[in-house]
Amino acid sequence: MSKKLDHDVIIVGAGPAGSTAGYILSKLGLNVLIIDKETFPRKKLCGGGVTLKALQLIIKIFGETYSSLKQKNIINYITNESEITYRRSKTIVKIKSEYPLIFVDRSIYDNFLLQKAKNIGAEVIEGQPVKSVNLDECSVSLSDGTVLNSRFIIGADGPNSVVRREFSRKGLITQKQWSHNLATGLEVFIDREELKNDEFKNFIMGFGIVNWGYAWMIPKKDKIAVGLGALNRKNRKNFKNALRDWISCLNLNPSVMDGLSSHPVPYGNFKFKPSYEGKVFLIGDAGGFTCPLFGEGLYLAKKTAEFVATAIYNNINDNKAIEEAFLWNLKKRIYPNLEASMTLRKIFFHKFFSAFKFKLAGAFMRRYNHMIMEIMVGDRSFKWLKRNNLNLLELIK
Repeated sequence: MSKKLDHDVIIVGAGPAGSTAGYILSKLGLNVLIIDKETFPRKKLCGGGVTLKALQLIIKIFGETYSSLKQKNIINYITNESEITYRRSKTIVKIKSEYPLIFVDRSIYDNFLLQKAKNIGAEVIEGQPVKSVNLDECSVSLSDGTVLNSRFIIGADGPNSVVRREFSRKGLITQKQWSHNLATGLEVFIDREELKNDEFKNFIMGFGIVNWGYAWMIPKKDKIAVGLGALNRKNRKNFKNALRDWISCLNLNPSVMDGLSSHPVPYGNFKFKPSYEGKVFLIGDAGGFTCPLFGEGLYLAKKTAEFVATAIYNNINDNKAIEEAFLWNLKKRIYPNLEASMTLRKIFFHKFFSAFKFKLAGAFMRRYNHMIMEIMVGDRSFKWLKRNNLNLLELIK
């Protein structure tokens, strides 16, 4: 006798990856359940940078436009200017670009995407942690003892993924393997009313604060986000002390450290097979899909969600084909760019910011600042630094 299925697909995690997958699958007519331990809107540590190629995906998948996202206050802040510094005392380059840097408030943005999934038909359970996942049975156990069965499970529950933990238990990925490229992100949010002046209007990326990573100041309408992220194994000093150093470089009151939050960041952790038997898949941060150089993850969250949702729908009666389709898209369209980003990261941090004491880095950035901006917004790939020719500027007209 076949086991009764509660849902076609259970998605663990209601962030951008989980909500995107849930939206697509529900729109295609599948019975989808999204589960998250938090109640939305919830606080989320993240600068909230949305690249233009991520914006392109939002428009494509959710039927929004640049104008509609601004009208609904989903887009929180836009700037065409950025500054790259060595600490704060020395500006390496100032960039004024035709490409805008777009920022969102993650608590508002994530809730917006989840409501989209709800409205299209996805069932959602909030405030209920998933206690365990059975990969072979394709079932999840909730903290209240409820066990739910499905045909497929998608793990979209971030860097501390409960679903990925079961991959580790089966030896599909080791903790050592995952930890090798794990980073730490620290961030504080400061209300603009508390600032002495209104100088923080443009994005600042600061080097020389941490090793193999960078610090940032991200402007928002009513606040600024100040933080840093860096590879754990390359930093022996205390991350909190590094953030205090960066706050001092920005001439901010040290007391802002009272609002500190921190979390792990996948920073090159994608080198394992994020699927199990064509039934269970990992996407977004849970699968290590974050840019190994800039740490950007919102585009990859949506793109891997699109890949897995399409594979499930198109191959609903062929488990092997589902897995092959998902992995083919990753190997063809995601991994080459991530691997190239890893190579550039090694050159960038090991050569530029070590051996040449920032002088060569500064000369390169001043000469190729347009290329840097094109990479940051997604109009140029990391592999061979080729233009993607996505006509991204058309999105914001």
